[in-house]
Amino acid sequence: MLIIMTVALLPLGIIALFASIQSAHDKRLQHEADARLIATAEARQIDLAVIRSANVVRAAAFAAGTEPARCRQVLAQASKGFPSDARLAFFGPDERLRCATKGFAARDIPPARGSIGIELLLLDPPGGIRFTAGANDGSYGVGELSQAQLSRSIGASGGTQSVALRQGAAILPLIAAHRAGALDQRITVSAPIAGGQINLVATIHASAVSAIEILLVLLPLLMWAAAAIIGWSVVQGLLLRPLGQLQRSVAQLGTEPLALPRLQTPAMEITALADSFRDAAEQIATREIALEEGLNRQVRLTREVHHRVKNNLQVVASLIALHARGSTGDVAAAYASIQRRVDALAVVHRNHYAELEENRGVALRSLIGELTSNLRATAPAEAAHFSILLDMAAVHVSQDVAVPVAFLLTEAVELLMNAAPSEPVMISVRGTERPDRALLSVRATGLVSEDATGTADRQRFDRIAGGLARQLRSALTLDEEGTRYTIEIAVVPESEHEQEPVVPA
Repeated sequence: MLIIMTVALLPLGIIALFASIQSAHDKRLQHEADARLIATAEARQIDLAVIRSANVVRAAAFAAGTEPARCRQVLAQASKGFPSDARLAFFGPDERLRCATKGFAARDIPPARGSIGIELLLLDPPGGIRFTAGANDGSYGVGELSQAQLSRSIGASGGTQSVALRQGAAILPLIAAHRAGALDQRITVSAPIAGGQINLVATIHASAVSAIEILLVLLPLLMWAAAAIIGWSVVQGLLLRPLGQLQRSVAQLGTEPLALPRLQTPAMEITALADSFRDAAEQIATREIALEEGLNRQVRLTREVHHRVKNNLQVVASLIALHARGSTGDVAAAYASIQRRVDALAVVHRNHYAELEENRGVALRSLIGELTSNLRATAPAEAAHFSILLDMAAVHVSQDVAVPVAFLLTEAVELLMNAAPSEPVMISVRGTERPDRALLSVRATGLVSEDATGTADRQRFDRIAGGLARQLRSALTLDEEGTRYTIEIAVVPESEHEQEPVVPA
């Protein structure tokens, strides 16, 4: 906002600056013209005073004659036209002094080269100028005008103007100006007196920049400052503060219901935005309730499906058991083998149904424990003392892994019960370096017995176990001694167990 206002007001500031510079230039020219007029008028006043005094002195010098008494009489008569401290002297054509006022050392003063000769005097007060005026008979008179007389003749007083007379390097100040201001400009002009024999030098101290010009220069800056203050106040009070209150209320939406504050702003857009957030929060809450209800229905349906599948498998197992009662020999063994596989599948569904509330998958320890119990219960008479040892880590697997694992263990245990019923079996599940993988192994010395190698049952087991390994997307390996089968299976990482939300029943 400040950058935009600065760019917008910059042309106005440049225009005001150039206008102020042009105005100051015009004012200086005007001041110079006024000062020149004033200096010319003052020089004219001094010129008139000198000419008037010179005419009186010239006439008196002509009338003085050669008689001393006559000269003194004319001198006394001429002195009446001058101040009491005026100094006059008359000389004859031979440049000899005829008479002079008392105390006037006027000897050896040459006649004027023209009708009037002026000499600037830098004497102790009263100081002034000395003029010489010649008569037609060759006689001439000399007079002096003091500094006070000259000052009175121009009729000016101190202030913003100072006046001085200059002849060559000699300068006689007449009027002194007051002290100039810091922003005043100094204008000096000169005007000739007595045909340029001396010059009047006038110095005027004029204001370089007026208050209006300063205001014009500062106006864009004042406008910028006022716009910044007003803009900040308006934006802060009517925009940022309501948006901040709205943001804090929306940020708490995840932990508590949305409670919008009362927004003190006339901006209809912010009010509409708050209403939109309120409507969105209500829609989200409504959809969350609908999703939770739908999830509960889905859980109930899933539980119902698993329950019905488990019941159906139990019905199938019961039917197989009924048909097997009247059978003997190989037929009874076949029925028992089928029943074990149906039981294995039922165990998987029952364990998955048990873990469905927490949605962690199937607990492999309880699954294999229940599965081995059922296998020992359905073992043939010659394997009545068949022993199955378990070493299980607490891991969970998905149903897609649990089913082939159950079938694989069922096939292995059935092969060993028939081939080496007196040899124990060790089933173990160990963790690996990867949190999402575990190692399942079946170890039994009966695997290298005569009845367990090279038979049709062993070939069928190897074929079925290879298919189940492909379903598990892993390789089933047999160690060098031939007593242990090992396969790596996928498990649910422990962190996923802990982070999974509990689904309400």
